[in-house]
Amino acid sequence: MSNSLVEQLIALPLAERVEIAQALWESIDDEAGVALRPDPEAVALARRRSAELSADSSLGRTYEEVLVEARRALACE
Repeated sequence: MSNSLVEQLIALPLAERVEIAQALWESIDDEAGVALRPDPEAVALARRRSAELSADSSLGRTYEEVLVEARRALACE
């Protein structure tokens, strides 16, 4: 894809970019022959967890805390 095409698309108003993105996603979905739609159960779980974190932020960890723990687990530090 040419850079000029990408630049032209990015310059479009948000609503038009969203329409194009949705059309492209649907074309990938159709071509792949599988449903690339989100799993309803996974979406429901994500919403429940989001609600839990919104109700009690002490249940979650900051990005920095997660990063430190991941590095520790991978022995990067």
